[in-house]
Amino acid sequence: MPKMPNLDERTRMSTPPLLQVYTSSHCANCEEARRLAQVAARLFPELVVEVIDLDLTPARLAEVYAVPTYVLNNRVCFLGNPSQEELCALLTQWVTPL
Repeated sequence: MPKMPNLDERTRMSTPPLLQVYTSSHCANCEEARRLAQVAARLFPELVVEVIDLDLTPARLAEVYAVPTYVLNNRVCFLGNPSQEELCALLTQWVTPL
């Protein structure tokens, strides 16, 4: 799991946190990844959430080599689906939930 920023680092961030969820049409677990992305977007309105279908768009990071992959601010944070609780716990370190 990536090292989380301290409060000073978070206050210096000029752009909102970005969660990218990489999926593919042939992936059996990617429906859950898309659902978790929707949950994250709903619970964390300050968070920018992108679902990227690798069948249509190439990965932006070399570290993305499997699906689903969750990337938070350009750092891979989960390979495979986390539980909803694990994802929310991580995101809470970056943004305040509703």
